Formats: sequence, structure tokens, C-alpha cells
Amino acid sequence: MQLRLFPPTAGLDLSLTEHGGAPCRARRKMERPVSTRRPMHVVLHSERARGAWSLRKHQRSVNNALRACAKRSGVRVYDFANVGSHLHLLVRARRREDFQAFLRAFAGIVAQRVTGARKSRPLRGGRFWGALAWSRIVAWGRDYWGVRNYVFRNRIEATEGPGIRRAYEHGPAP
Repeated sequence: MQLRLFPPTAGLDLSLTEHGGAPCRARRKMERPVSTRRPMHVVLHSERARGAWSLRKHQRSVNNALRACAKRSGVRVYDFANVGSHLHLLVRARRREDFQAFLRAFAGIVAQRVTGARKSRPLRGGRFWGALAWSRIVAWGRDYWGVRNYVFRNRIEATEGPGIRRAYEHGPAP
């Protein structure tokens, strides 16, 4: 019998647990890793979400879209932060197809509500979401609580500004 000192996920290559974002443009043909037993940290980022298109200005629409898409696809949302230019989600899906449907529908609905684009009136100047949605499988325990804390800090930064986040992380200035 062999004694295991580390959990099975400790030695996994990051490419097996995360996918997407701007650095992954060359690796789009790889399948997105999805776990049905663990939560996933998902980040949707938009360079065009500034000014009138800021995601913070459309907070209610984004929240309603998140609630509706999660309920429709059976995805459980553990945590969520709307930072203005990007969204952080900590979600768990029971099936790969449910997660894919959720991600596709949520990203599309948010882009439509923020920009006002419709089928007959497409968005000019390119896509709203600049890159693929970044996602990473999160292990239960310390990793899960670390991501929850990270999403919380992003929510604080969005509402109070970056100075509050720095004070929260490093303590008061001398």
C-alpha cells in the first residue's frame, strides 16, 4: 500500500485545470476543462466595458441575467463580483453541457443588454468580450476559500476603489 502525502490534484499541470483568456488565443482547439464535482472560477473580461458600457452601470441587468441563466441551466453560483470591466464567477455545474450553455447564454445576454445590440442591429467595432472566458477548476478547501476571498476583494475594489483593497491586504499605512 502506497501512502499519499498530497491530494491527487497537487501535481496536476495547470493546462489541465485552466483555459481561456487572452494568452490562450493560440490554444483554442483544446477542450475547456470542466469539473462536475468541483467549483470553477470564471472571468469574463471586456476592454470595451468603459463609460456608458461599464458593467457596473448595468449591475441590475447583469444580476438578473446571471440569476436567470443559472436557474435555466442548473448551474450553482457560489460567488459573483462585477468589477466594471470584468466579471468574476465561482460556479459549479452538474454536466459539461449545462456549463457550456450557461457560459454561452450569460455572456451573450450581458453583451446584448449592455450594448443594446440585437439580431437586426449588430454591434459595430468588434466584439464586446475581448477574449475567451478564462476558467479554472478550483479544489475544495483552502483553494476554494482563497478564490472566495479573491472575489470578495474584487467586489470591494469595485465599490470602494483600489485604495481600500490595498489597505485591506496590507493594513493601514504608517
